[in-house]
Parts: sequence; structure tokens; C-alpha cells
Amino acid sequence: MRASDWIPRRGCGAGVRAVCLALVSLAAGCTGAGGRFAEAEFERPETTVSYEVALEGAPSEEIAALAEESLATYRYRAEDASSIAFLRRRAEGDLPTLDKILRSRGYYSGDVEAAVEETGLETAQVTFIIEPGPAYTLSRHVLTVDHEGDVAPPALDAAELGSPVGEQAEAAAIAAAESAAVARLKRRGFAYARFVDRGGVADPEAATLEVESRISAGRAYVFGPVAFEGTETVEEDYLRTYLPFAPGDTFDNEEMRTLQQRLFATELFDAVAVSPPESPPEAEETPAKLPVTVTLEDRPPRTIAGGLRYDTDVGPTARASFEHRNLFGRNERFRVEAEGGLVEQRLGFGVRKPQFRRHGQDLLADLTFKRTDDEAFDSLSAIATAGVERRLTRRWTAGLRGLLEASEINDDGDRGSVFLLGAPFFIAYDGSDDLLNPTEGGRFRLDATPFTGYYNRLDSEFLVLDSRGSFYLPLDEEHDYVLATRGRAATIISPDLARVPPNHRLYAGGGGSVRGYQERFVGPLDSDDDPVGGRSALEAGVEMRARLFGNFGGVVFVDAGSVSTEMFPDFAEGIQVAAGVGLRYHTLAGPVRLDVGVPLNPRDADDAFQVYFSIGQAF
Repeated sequence: MRASDWIPRRGCGAGVRAVCLALVSLAAGCTGAGGRFAEAEFERPETTVSYEVALEGAPSEEIAALAEESLATYRYRAEDASSIAFLRRRAEGDLPTLDKILRSRGYYSGDVEAAVEETGLETAQVTFIIEPGPAYTLSRHVLTVDHEGDVAPPALDAAELGSPVGEQAEAAAIAAAESAAVARLKRRGFAYARFVDRGGVADPEAATLEVESRISAGRAYVFGPVAFEGTETVEEDYLRTYLPFAPGDTFDNEEMRTLQQRLFATELFDAVAVSPPESPPEAEETPAKLPVTVTLEDRPPRTIAGGLRYDTDVGPTARASFEHRNLFGRNERFRVEAEGGLVEQRLGFGVRKPQFRRHGQDLLADLTFKRTDDEAFDSLSAIATAGVERRLTRRWTAGLRGLLEASEINDDGDRGSVFLLGAPFFIAYDGSDDLLNPTEGGRFRLDATPFTGYYNRLDSEFLVLDSRGSFYLPLDEEHDYVLATRGRAATIISPDLARVPPNHRLYAGGGGSVRGYQERFVGPLDSDDDPVGGRSALEAGVEMRARLFGNFGGVVFVDAGSVSTEMFPDFAEGIQVAAGVGLRYHTLAGPVRLDVGVPLNPRDADDAFQVYFSIGQAF
């Protein structure tokens, strides 16, 4: 028996108590975008009827919005109708859809009608009239689960799974609870659990509904053998290090999804599919073992990339990189990166070995040669690091390395050699939704590096602590408007600034810092108006981002920062503040950024404005 068989179209008379069996009918599209209708193109008749549409009696704005989105009479209004008769058939054809919308929101005794009135020679008015009746309350929802074998499924409580027991009997919420029940069974070993059907008892006089949902759990399984198919370049024993389960563990559908995500995150494959057999396998043993097949499609192992940015203060900078993944069949990576600009040139080599001794832990080593020639200092450096990085959770990452640095530095004519040993440590959190264009969530990173060695023939021992964070707040559901904020607090623990090499001092200013000021120019300046650097730094920024039209967007921002030669900020050099505007063009690779920043309290050495061009948001 269908739900429409027991739903009175005209309501119930006073004193009449009707008890009827029914299915709670759910219409695809009544919970969101609405139904889909096949569209065909016809030549427009010489005479057509243009019309307006009205909806009367809708019990909520949501139902009215769903009707406007779903009903063909609304959707094809701009195309007019070929005749009054055709328009009447179109409106009458929408009545079942409108009825389903009502029932999907708990109005099971409603009545709907359509009236078509000619208002002129070629114009008409269509009016949908709703008499919703009472909103039904779901008084009871029982989940009945059938199973096979000796292992009984867990008890399921519909209300706990989200069913609106005691509330308005919305069909979408009832169906969601049924889906949640099936999902829970699939996480508890019942791989082939499925929804069967539902029955209902309605009391129109009391406006209540009782529902019984039947679910087939099938047999309980444990994980059996795992087979890998499709890859010709990656060793199988390496792939098995990503398994989140062991043979004999209770089958959990989410664990298969975790395996799929882990393998895809290696960047070795264009496609990853993890699945059990389509139908339940024959199993006489207890517990029954379920084989799992992992199907892979290899990705080309080499990547060449390039980039270009422009800042008014440092000029153009070009970047190019080459990466080879999977050198020896276990995702070993080798990377070469070169960066060339007017102020800084850099050449780096890096190797990374994933899954080092445990899941989520990487062994890595880097060698970098760097030349810097700017207002703060000139340097020529060689830096070697080696260590481990480990993903603690999905959001948290930490790393520890050893560092060896040899540099030659020219600080305003004062030449000196630097030789340092260090132990960089970091811990980072990334709860944002996108790497290059975050619109919600937040990020945080703390770097702590103790150094020992010598600089300019003096012992040099110091500890650098640098923390940065950002937060993104969407102001609308589509994330077209986002309020972004950032902050930084850093200090160097050292006896005095002179024992800290200039390339390790703290600076602020530039495209990724306080926009509007030159690179490193926030803070103390020497007699030649060159940056000195400091032992403490504070930064803050706020940016309003908006999608303007199409792929184009705009931002307005305010940045501020302060650098002090003391270990803790004393604001002796003041706080430099800048503001500006920017344009964004959103691409699949990330937003292309053009920002213009203007100092609000410039000093004599500061420029009137700065321009920045690059890919990705400023933070």
C-alpha cells in the first residue's frame, strides 16, 4: 500500500479516527534541489500564453522555496506556454510533486489544488492552493533488524540515530535515521546491511505517525585477505603499511574508506578503489572472512612545476621545481627546487622516505644553497638538514631535524662567518578547508630552534621561538564572504642581539607579513635606513574577502607589526600599520592575487605603497 493511499487529500471529519497502514513515501528531490525533468526544444508557436505563478497556503518558507525550485510551472515560466490547455496540464502535473513536498516535511493530510485563470488575450495566472492540514508528529519509530549466522547485530535506537521521535515527522529525517542505522551495521561487521522497507500507522485525528523500518543486516564478517591490483610500479609490501586494519579484525566500512584516503594521499595513483565482493561470499567458517580488493591506477611519477610572483620591493621572482616520486618502488621522493629573484636566489635538493618505521612518519633530508642581497644584509649560505616528520592526527603534524649551516654575511660592511648547529622542531595544526584559498577553519604553527656555534668569531647560542596562526570565518553559506585574521608572536632568547647572525634575526614587512612596507622594513633601522632586525616580533592582520562576480573577487585588509631589539616587545620603534585592497581571480590551481598596500604611518625611509602579485591568498 502506498503512502498516498492513506493520506487524506481533503482532511478528516471531526470525530473520525482513522488508522491506516502506510509507507512513508520519500521523493528524491523533495529534500533539496527538487525533481529533474527531461527538457526538449520545440519551435515556439506563433501565439503563446505568458503567465504568472502564485503559491497560497504554504506552511513554511522552506516549502514555498522547494516548490518554486521543483515545480515545472515555475521552472518553465520564462518559456511561456503554447496554450491555456497546455498550461493547465502543466500545473496539474505539478500537484503530485507538491503533495510529496508537503509529506516530506510532515504534512500527511494536506490537500493541493491548481487554478488557471485567463487574465488577458495571451496572459494567465496560475495559483497553487495548499491546505496543509496539521503537521504530524512522529510518536514512535522502531528499527527491526534481521540477520544471518550466530553473531547478532547491535541494538539500534532510532532516536539516537537522528529520527525525529516526538517531533515533526519529516520524511527526510526518518530516511536519514535509516541510513545511519545501515551505516552503523556496516561499521560493526555487517558488510552487506541494507534497508528493506518501512511501514507506518497514521492517526489523522491525533496527527501522529508510527513507523517501523525493516533492515537486513546479513552475516557478520571479519577482514580477510587483501589483494592489490592495477599497479606495476609500487611494491605491495609498501602498500600494506597503509592498512588501518589487520586480518581478523571486525569488518568496518569506514576502515576501507580510510585505506582509500591514505593510498590516494601518497600521490602515487590517479585512482584508488577499495571494495569487498559485490555479493556476500559463501562462508562456512566462523567468524566469516571477507576478502578486500584494492584496485589502483598508477600516476606518472615525475612532476615539473613553475611559478612567478612580483613584489614592488623585491621585484620579480621565478620558481621552478622537479620531483620524482617512487624512485625505488616505495614512494621515495627526490626534489630539486630553484628560485631566482633580484634579492634572493636559492637552489635546493631534498629526499623524503615515507612510512619510515611506522605509519605517517617520514624520513627526510635537504641541502640548500642560498644567496641573499637586500637592504638588511648580504649572505651566502649552505644549509643541510635531516630528520623525521610525523603526522600525529589528521590535523596535527610535528617534526624534528638536525641542522648544519655555514654562511658568509656582510652586514653593512661588517663581514663575518657563521657556523651553526641547530635542532629545528615544529608542531602544526591545519583545520582549514583549502591550502591556497581557505574559507573556514584555522591554522597554527610553532617553530622552536636552538642554535649553537659561532658568528664573527664570537660564540653564538640562541633559541628562536616563532608562532603563527590564522582563522577563517565564512559569513554566508556559499562562503562567498570570508573574514580572515592572522597573528604572529616570535622571540629570540639570547644574551644580546650582536650574537645573533643577521639572517636569523626576526623581521616583519612584505607580501606575507605587513603589506605596504618593504620586505623586513618593519622595526628598527640603522643610520643608513637599513633594517637591523630584532629579538622579538608581533604581527596582526585582518582581511575581508568577497566573491564579486564569476571567478573575480576582492579584498580589503589592514596589517600591523612591530619588531624590537629586546627579547620581549617594548614597542620602542612603534607599531607600523598599513591598509590596502586587492583583486582575486579564482582558478583551479588557486586564486591569482594582486594586492596594493599603503603604510598608514610611514617613516621617511618607507615607500608610498607596495604592489604584490602571486598565486594563493596572502595567508
